[in-house]
Amino acid sequence: VKVGDWVVVGDRQGFVKRIAVRATEVETFDRSSVIIPNSDLISSAVINRTHKDRIGRIDVAIGVAYSVDTRKVSEMLVEIATAHDEVISMPEPFVLFMGFGASSLDFELRCYTDHNIRSLRIATDLRHTIHERFAESGIEIPFP
Repeated sequence: VKVGDWVVVGDRQGFVKRIAVRATEVETFDRSSVIIPNSDLISSAVINRTHKDRIGRIDVAIGVAYSVDTRKVSEMLVEIATAHDEVISMPEPFVLFMGFGASSLDFELRCYTDHNIRSLRIATDLRHTIHERFAESGIEIPFP
């Protein structure tokens, strides 16, 4: 772990701002400063989202009505992800048909970005586009 890394420690995540002898300071996304004892970093699991590179996966869960053509949904979701400027082409976006929910057919769109720190915003963009395109195509998103 080094200054500037995006880390997840327990239920906290943010960017490493400072590493001292006894503790590490992490700035969360709401701009709070969290002081984590280095002993916690050593003894617990630490996810470093920027250790290897800046590529990150984006997962978007979506449920549709039982009357919908499942293959059409999968094709549309891949098209939507592929059209987004910040979604990379390799690895390719893909869709998983996750199962049969109580009121919906459940899918998950998975795609990747090389702007890992923007993944939440990209996921939000994708959700807006999915909602718009599904409405235009008559694909119903049911109530739970």
